[in-house]
Amino acid sequence: MADPRMPLFFVAVTLFHATEFAFSVLCHSKTIEFRCFLLAPVPAAGYSIAIVAAICEFWLWQASGITLPGVLVGGLTLLGAGLVLAGWSLRTAALFTARSNFTHIVAHYKDPSHRLVQHGVYGWCRHPGYVGWFLWSVSTQILLINPVCIFCYSWVSFRFFAGRIPHEEEMLLQFFGDEYMAYAREVPCGIPGISRLQR
Repeated sequence: MADPRMPLFFVAVTLFHATEFAFSVLCHSKTIEFRCFLLAPVPAAGYSIAIVAAICEFWLWQASGITLPGVLVGGLTLLGAGLVLAGWSLRTAALFTARSNFTHIVAHYKDPSHRLVQHGVYGWCRHPGYVGWFLWSVSTQILLINPVCIFCYSWVSFRFFAGRIPHEEEMLLQFFGDEYMAYAREVPCGIPGISRLQR
């Protein structure tokens, strides 16, 4: 039987980016451009480098002749695929729950229609889109059984959100003040060790 891991990886990446673009078309139709595919979400071509690194590591392990027991490979493949689906589902739910309130770039001014979304997956954590993306990205490497990239994806994703979430929460505090503080007291950030606010 052919190894399904690389085809599943490409399906996961394609589905993720197609969903990001579909969201932009449906919820931000006035600002449609290529970047809506979210193919460059981190600076300095870091995302492209990460994808190439994942593919290279997978094929290097294949070429090395080092093999894991079939049961372990099957189990990790199923675990990775399940977590990929969970991360993508959470991200997608966050996008379509927030709709026009969710933007791919941190907003620096409050649009008159902007509302603080607290229902649905936003009742579980304050940043479900980021949690979903984090889970999705790391899980693609569990799916491929790439130990180096599992570590690197985890570290880079954490560093990315450690910079983005505090900045975004500063903006949300400016926009919503006490309403956001009350929300932050009741609902956790979603990624531990990042938010400067409670929980």
